[in-house]
Amino acid sequence: MSCWRRSMSWAERLGGAALMRRIRRWSLARFPRRRTVTLTQRRIYILPTGAGMGFGVLLVLLLLLAINYENNLAYALTFLLASLLVVSILHTYGNLAGLQVTAMAGSNCFRGEYAGFRLQLSAAAGRDHEQLRLNWEQGPVRTLDLIDRRELQLELVCPSVRRGRLDPGPLRLETCFPLGLFRAWTWIDTGLDALVYPAPEPCCLPQSSAAGGGDEHLPGEGQGVEDYQGLMRYQEGVSPQRIAWKVYARGQGLHTKEYASLGSDEIWLQWEQWPGASDEARLAGICHWVLELTRRQQPFGLQLPGYRLAPASGESHKLRALRALALFGEETR
Repeated sequence: MSCWRRSMSWAERLGGAALMRRIRRWSLARFPRRRTVTLTQRRIYILPTGAGMGFGVLLVLLLLLAINYENNLAYALTFLLASLLVVSILHTYGNLAGLQVTAMAGSNCFRGEYAGFRLQLSAAAGRDHEQLRLNWEQGPVRTLDLIDRRELQLELVCPSVRRGRLDPGPLRLETCFPLGLFRAWTWIDTGLDALVYPAPEPCCLPQSSAAGGGDEHLPGEGQGVEDYQGLMRYQEGVSPQRIAWKVYARGQGLHTKEYASLGSDEIWLQWEQWPGASDEARLAGICHWVLELTRRQQPFGLQLPGYRLAPASGESHKLRALRALALFGEETR
């Protein structure tokens, strides 16, 4: 177990987790949200770790022993170790002092994946920063040194549990360098966020999604045979009419027939005509076809309650559609 986790455990036992949360809120309320922060004395907090508390108890016992036996060597050892404790405080604080943290951008992801947030660390002039640990409240800890170069860019990840806008919370930056007797840390409200798209779920495209919804075939089936392009591995949810059964009979596995285009019909991904037991199930199915139609370079339109995206194709069109799916129910763009 690392030193900062030990220090947090005894601090929480003494003051309680609720008290620690109030201290964090108080610390964040002292400073406005900023993308670039330079760590100064007002922003850095320092407390002894579990090892530091034990070291302090040892000093008290040594001092009592020296007083009781009036032993000069015991006095010398006690004061030597006490000076080491003071020096450790200064070096632990100095390991964070002057460090500049710049929040750059967040990377969008699909639900269930990790969203990445890019940061840049800039060292103080003439100073090295060692054994720095950074993490979001719910993300894994990353440890690094800032010695050989004065600037370092890194990406910290945070798990995405729900669709929508993801706020990773305050950034925690801490160190126990050099002796692990003290833990210096700070919280920074970076203001970064990311979009969490619905997790794509393979499904069948509703027949009514194509213009002229009375056609019994999906666009590209039947009338698009002359545009045959090749075979691809079978994916769950693909219509059986597109499975290459002759290839399967030859023992080459399940494949589906691909066409250069899905035909001339316009495709609309419409909320009202999409099957699904819940809103999230509908969004997951629509998200799958947004990705699939983009991969096939097939123009499509998107229609959600309160939102309409005209048919188009390309990467920017896909991103607009995914953004609308991610923010569905939160805001209308």
